[in-house]
Amino acid sequence: MLKRKLWNFYIIIKLIGDTVISLLSFLLAYHIRFYNPIFTQIIPPIKGIPPIDIYYNFIPYFLVVCLTSYIFNGYYKNQILNFYDEIINNIKTSFFLIILLFAVSFFYRSYEYSRVFMCLLVGINFIFLNLWHFLINSFYKKYIKYFFGKIRIGIICSVDKKQKIIKLLKKDKYIKKFFLTDFKTKDDILNFLFQRKISEVIVSYDIFNSEIFQQILPEISYQGINIKILVTLPIKLSEVLIDSSLGIPVISLTPLSLTGFNFFIKRTIDIFFSIFVLAIFLIPLIFIAIIIKIDSEGPIFFIHKRVGINGKVFNCVKFRTMFKDAHKMWWSLLKKSDRGEKVLKIKNDFRITRVGKFLRRYSIDEIPQFFNVLKGDMSIVGPRPQIIEEAALCDNYSKRRLMTLPGITGLWQITGRADVGFQEMVDLDLYYIENWSLGLDIEIMLKTLFVILSKKGAY
Repeated sequence: MLKRKLWNFYIIIKLIGDTVISLLSFLLAYHIRFYNPIFTQIIPPIKGIPPIDIYYNFIPYFLVVCLTSYIFNGYYKNQILNFYDEIINNIKTSFFLIILLFAVSFFYRSYEYSRVFMCLLVGINFIFLNLWHFLINSFYKKYIKYFFGKIRIGIICSVDKKQKIIKLLKKDKYIKKFFLTDFKTKDDILNFLFQRKISEVIVSYDIFNSEIFQQILPEISYQGINIKILVTLPIKLSEVLIDSSLGIPVISLTPLSLTGFNFFIKRTIDIFFSIFVLAIFLIPLIFIAIIIKIDSEGPIFFIHKRVGINGKVFNCVKFRTMFKDAHKMWWSLLKKSDRGEKVLKIKNDFRITRVGKFLRRYSIDEIPQFFNVLKGDMSIVGPRPQIIEEAALCDNYSKRRLMTLPGITGLWQITGRADVGFQEMVDLDLYYIENWSLGLDIEIMLKTLFVILSKKGAY
């Protein structure tokens, strides 16, 4: 109950703050547009400076448009977005807002409002909203943690599910997790919940459907403990919908988030960013190619068969970092791998050339893969592209990584690169597929730069 009240208070404060910020942005945009000497010199008001009263008359319409945009884009849903997804959501809201503003001003015939003013208004509003949402989200999490203590979550599941849940919830610093993986009677469950003062319990579906849990369900509900069911599905998809049209309780699964319009957006970003990177590094790449050729015998590029989306095999292009025909030793060296029996990674690999060590340390050898991105075989962010030998050793669980385009970088790269074990790499790749968002892509791309500079796990 306390958590729900606190959440409702958070939503109310956020709504009031959004409204105040929108109003302040309106007033600030007016003064900058018509009275700021620097701005008016760059873009002078051709029709003169309108009285502020005329713009005051438009404020009620503007606030309605703002709140409509905020609600439509999910500002007040039961979730807190991470920093990057919050920015992406605010960008979408700003586009929606500017379209509505132009439409409303077109039908509002009392005065022809400045289009420059409206664009400036949306830009200022975007900046202030990002700052405000960052502050209130941080305050909300810290308020729970320091004033009420961490939210106490009880998780009742099997031992194998426990390890996966720990990984998924490791970033949630404002919750305290308690696990129950072994119980024999209903008293074991009740003692676990009441002694640890659990405010919310997450139960795997098989345990929830058991006779023991059904017996104590009314008592748990009476005590005000929120109950959530952990449904075990083949893969977590973008949304779960309850379908009552059949007259029986069933769950409908929507397609993966990396389909349709989301895939179009991701692919568009891939193309433009790849063109930008290749244009910037064109001259350095030529010098690198010359040095590779001088350093050791063999081709400049290492073109290798990789397994991509839906099992499609493609030619992955990299700068050659090993001596000629080094890959033919893959099977014989696999037993010496530092990453298990399915991925060949060896520290101080004798096959790597002098130039190759430098290229690998800073991931320069992978820059040619942007050509694969342009071709459509890869994405900038995605699961690690598998070589054919690795794919042959993978089980059905691991092969689920083939449901989307492989990436130049991904979650496993920013987690530890070559230091990450095979199973952890698989789990990270699947987590990315199941929880994709544009904000997650941006976060991975930015963190990749820091990981490259740190040289952690690079060999």
